[in-house]
Amino acid sequence: MALACPSLAFKFTPIISTFFLLFIIPKPIAIAACPYTSIFAFGDSLTDVGNRVLLYPNHSHMGDPPYGETFFHHPTGRCSDGRLIIDFIAEYYGVPFMPSSASVMMNGGGNGSSIDGGVNFAVAGAAAVDSAFYEERGIVNVDTNCSLRVQMRWLNQLLPIFCATPSECKEKLKTSLFVLGPFGSNDYRRALGYGKDVEEIKSYVPLVIDVITTAINDLIEFGATTIMVPGISPDGCLGSVLTQFESEKKEDYEPDTGCLIWMNELCEYHNQHLQQQLNTIQHHNPHVVIIYADIYNASIELYRHPRKYGFTSSLAVCCGVGGKYNLNKDVGCGNIRVKSCPEPWRYIDWDGDHMTDRANKIVSMALLDGTCTSPSINTL
Repeated sequence: MALACPSLAFKFTPIISTFFLLFIIPKPIAIAACPYTSIFAFGDSLTDVGNRVLLYPNHSHMGDPPYGETFFHHPTGRCSDGRLIIDFIAEYYGVPFMPSSASVMMNGGGNGSSIDGGVNFAVAGAAAVDSAFYEERGIVNVDTNCSLRVQMRWLNQLLPIFCATPSECKEKLKTSLFVLGPFGSNDYRRALGYGKDVEEIKSYVPLVIDVITTAINDLIEFGATTIMVPGISPDGCLGSVLTQFESEKKEDYEPDTGCLIWMNELCEYHNQHLQQQLNTIQHHNPHVVIIYADIYNASIELYRHPRKYGFTSSLAVCCGVGGKYNLNKDVGCGNIRVKSCPEPWRYIDWDGDHMTDRANKIVSMALLDGTCTSPSINTL
């Protein structure tokens, strides 16, 4: 059975750690004029800023060193050596790094001013679709059932603190940016791990996108006017995927990147269907701005031209040990026996599943300068 997603009632629970203190939110440096007063984020480990380590403290390697070493200089619950894409988005718009929803709720729910800059609901390991659907098909999520539907429920719980009345919510949410995802990678990769073939997994794509669509429509009903929906990354370039599905066939790999072709094609299949649905939602809601964030192409650019961006290693993992890609699935990053590379900024891949701080920054800039967003976010 999947680890049940804890019910987050408003209560105060002291969280003390030798290595990190999640209630201290570092103040970022603004680098652009701010059209948004708050950011609300949903997603998985690519977006989680600490929910996983608070909800599942015994199942959270990202709560241990060397995670966070480059920017924060201690683990924060982020799956990187530093910042995530959502952090760079916040920095760009001069919005404070948003707290994790778990820290807010465990601190009694806070007050309106404490979450004026937004909240992050993402949980590492989260899928878009509830675990029950997959368990019926023999796919067990041993990580978490904090699906998109659950994260939306948490938003419902916190909205009365952010804004007291429906009219106030409408006004405050007009200047809020909602970042919904990415979602889908855990849905598909978990099924692959249970031996499902690509054709069956493709049949899950419409359901994943339906769940995302429902969430978008709910946000619009709440009063959201700007919603960014990222596609999924080129997972065929990740050290964990390359290790798990290593092939002896040369033709299974992209010649210019060394990434797995079939996995990246699955990611692109999801992204194409997602974009089509976003266009439909935009058509029916002309008063709302729906932004597609093309993380796939922003990321694949780094794998195709690593040296252009100052990376000396494109596929090897910085924080890992052993194997072709410096990754051992049994002894991963966060294990006391595993050390990070001396220069993480020269690597794209941090731990086999997530990018380094520097790679995240470059991808973020491609989104924020409008190169990989549709419509171009810098024209809004």
